[in-house]
Amino acid sequence: MSKIAVFWDSSMMFHRMVEDAAGPVEAVTPLILSAPFFRGKFSGIIVPTGFGNTSYSKMLPALRACAGRIEDYLEDGGKMLVFGAADANPARYDWLPVKTEYHYEFMEHELEVTDSTASLLLDGYDTSNFACDGWFEEFEGTPVAVSKKTGKPVLVECKVGDGTLYLASTHEYPSASFLKEFAKGDEVSF
Repeated sequence: MSKIAVFWDSSMMFHRMVEDAAGPVEAVTPLILSAPFFRGKFSGIIVPTGFGNTSYSKMLPALRACAGRIEDYLEDGGKMLVFGAADANPARYDWLPVKTEYHYEFMEHELEVTDSTASLLLDGYDTSNFACDGWFEEFEGTPVAVSKKTGKPVLVECKVGDGTLYLASTHEYPSASFLKEFAKGDEVSF
């Protein structure tokens, strides 16, 4: 069974939810992530909501410190799901290998959803009234779920080399069906 990494300050209920849906999870803290000797093999990596808000998390400096490894992981075929930064500063996504501009504003949206693997993230949720912590103003990818209020995407799929980066400002846990699909495939070295 493949292993998913969750990059966060400590283990939390989210880790257990991912594990219950998709199998083994490795909790990767900022100190471990920023260590130059840290290596792992993962079928997918998840960065939860709030990584960019220093009131919630100390993850951002570690993500910046390993930006090159993140890009290599994606180029080599890895999958990464990055949620909303929960901060209005546009520099919160400067560690990603794609240009991303996120607008931080919590509201409920009616979503227009295209059929794709990424749309499984919303499986089982009411997309006519879906909670999000923002949307993406700029992105290098394909919109998967677009707010009818703003006309901007809240879920984007970006190809990076042989890998896939999912950007989500959705404020709900990813569905079990998405997590099962996300865990499939070969583990890629990080």
